[in-house]
Amino acid sequence: MSFESHFKKLVQLDATFEIYNIKTELIPCSTPLIKQHEGKTSYRHCLILVSTKETGFLCGLESYEYVLSKEGEQDQHIIYVSKVDTTTTLKKYSGLTARVVQSYISCLPAHSSVFVFARAQPQYLFAESSKNKSKKVMNDRELVSWWLYVLNKIPVKSTGWWSVPGVDDESSGLIEIGSRKRGWKSSENIQWNYGVSYEPDAKANLVIPRFDDDAKSRLLKSMSDEDLLVSDFWNLIAFGEECGSGKIAGFFELRLQEETGSKMEESKLKNKDFTKFWNKFMSLDFSSDEAVIQSTDIAKNDIKDIFPTLEPVRVTTMVSSLETNNMNTDKRPAVNMLSSSFIKRKKKL
Repeated sequence: MSFESHFKKLVQLDATFEIYNIKTELIPCSTPLIKQHEGKTSYRHCLILVSTKETGFLCGLESYEYVLSKEGEQDQHIIYVSKVDTTTTLKKYSGLTARVVQSYISCLPAHSSVFVFARAQPQYLFAESSKNKSKKVMNDRELVSWWLYVLNKIPVKSTGWWSVPGVDDESSGLIEIGSRKRGWKSSENIQWNYGVSYEPDAKANLVIPRFDDDAKSRLLKSMSDEDLLVSDFWNLIAFGEECGSGKIAGFFELRLQEETGSKMEESKLKNKDFTKFWNKFMSLDFSSDEAVIQSTDIAKNDIKDIFPTLEPVRVTTMVSSLETNNMNTDKRPAVNMLSSSFIKRKKKL
């Protein structure tokens, strides 16, 4: 099933959306994503933008899709969800961003591995949107909790790992992000593990993927010890600038187990054209509802000029007659802020 098909199935809103699904062609990586991989590595840049006629862009998702190939072996698909953002938090579209994430992951090829680094920032994709009074900016605990809830509702059988650097066990992690008080439970589709998927005695430099804009990659790049074990690497990252000093961040990995029937869609869009559009898009202003509409119009014209063969897909969704309140991951109580004294944190050496 395509992204749009999953989107129509999952979104429980009476609205008509216009979806731009921008994917570049696959190009070779200059360096391996995973150092110990001996075959070829290719990647493409992806951007999904969702809008309505009345409001302009509502949310977006940026990702990198990697294909690791080796002669005689099945291709390995690794996806890094780099950025997810909204322009507004209108009640009318509550839960929409979560459904975009779930629809995207659901349409990936079978047995894909999906990675997320959850780190709170005022804005990710829509420049100046943190100034928009209609937008609620999540703090670090809220963001990690949001990702855990969203990924937990993926409608595909998967094995998952999640962790908060510096927090030793799942119970303490759930307390830290406010999810234990709300009675968070693993869904039937996801077999969750607290921690990471790598063997603790493996060499971090060889097995950990090096994604753009990821705390793990930056730490790997700065390391002088190429023999550092995964267990020691994970201890170090808890005291780093991005995940330590009172900051909360989350690392997530999903391995899709179910045969989805989906295959990687081919695209002929050039990476240089994507970069051209990206630079224009990053210069726009989403600081108010009026600015969102104006910038949306500009971006759509840029898409038409730069990608003349790319057409948006219009999807009309509706509220199901079935009870859907349990699907709305955005309608949750405010996160309970606990003192760090209640959490089992690692001690600095």
